[in-house]
Amino acid sequence: MKSAATRIAHYNNRMLSSLVDPSLAAVNVAAKANYAEHTIAYVAFQEAAHNYLDGQGCLPAEYFNYNAFMGEIWHVDQHFSGAAAVAAGGDLVIKFVGCGCTGVRLRAIAALLGIVIP
Repeated sequence: MKSAATRIAHYNNRMLSSLVDPSLAAVNVAAKANYAEHTIAYVAFQEAAHNYLDGQGCLPAEYFNYNAFMGEIWHVDQHFSGAAAVAAGGDLVIKFVGCGCTGVRLRAIAALLGIVIP
């Protein structure tokens, strides 16, 4: 798993000012700051979820599906709240149980973001 600093450096390299139209320079600065903030928060969530999965004895080969779930539940958390987040999270749990993940683990990962799925 890449660290937040590595991800931010890669993004910043892609957004070099020489490649971006000078009229977008202010937007470029804001985009870099927003990306850095978002990435630091996401990597912290991902590390917490990986620590949970490690404690549950999850095999490294299973991480692929759980990482995909982390990305989708993160998206839900960023765009929805309350009952809408719970409903969307429940749909994701059903989807990823069908992919071979354990429902208890998926619910615990969602709970790290405050989405409590019954």
